[in-house]
Amino acid sequence: MRKLVVIGLVLFTNLVSAQNFEKNNLQEMAKIGIGLHGLELSYEFPLSEKFSIDNSLGAGMGMTDYGAGAEYLLDVARPTPYMRSRLKYIYNIEKRVKKNKNTKHNSGNYIAAQVKYSFGNIKTYQLNRALLTEVHWGIQRDLGGNFLFNMHIGLGYLQDFQENAGDLSPTLGFQFSYIMF
Repeated sequence: MRKLVVIGLVLFTNLVSAQNFEKNNLQEMAKIGIGLHGLELSYEFPLSEKFSIDNSLGAGMGMTDYGAGAEYLLDVARPTPYMRSRLKYIYNIEKRVKKNKNTKHNSGNYIAAQVKYSFGNIKTYQLNRALLTEVHWGIQRDLGGNFLFNMHIGLGYLQDFQENAGDLSPTLGFQFSYIMF
């Protein structure tokens, strides 16, 4: 049984690494970004020709919900730590290639599912541990060199773990990033 598992893993690894990539394939990249939600380090890697995952660690905007609605606060002097993961479907990358538009750094329009966990910051304001689960539409564009712009708008559900409350909330984000590699 072990031999079958090992053989299966070797074959799967060879199939994945032997894929024939075309011009419109997504790129792996490590980024440092600053934007509406704060400062973050992230790593984006492709899953297929149109899907990528973008994982981040950052500090910036905190979240809370007292039962009267979702609240967000960015305190630059005392940022709130967070981690975020986003699954992106870049739906127009083939069209951009056909029109000879730039696809560098995964430039394109996308639909994403995102989760963001905020560790809370109760020393300054009542920013609790909270989880924001959202769906959004966005754009990602190469700005030249190693710079990137990302913007999204959507709808999410904020669950506050300390207040045991949750609410629907509109979401908005924009970010300028520098691609390290």
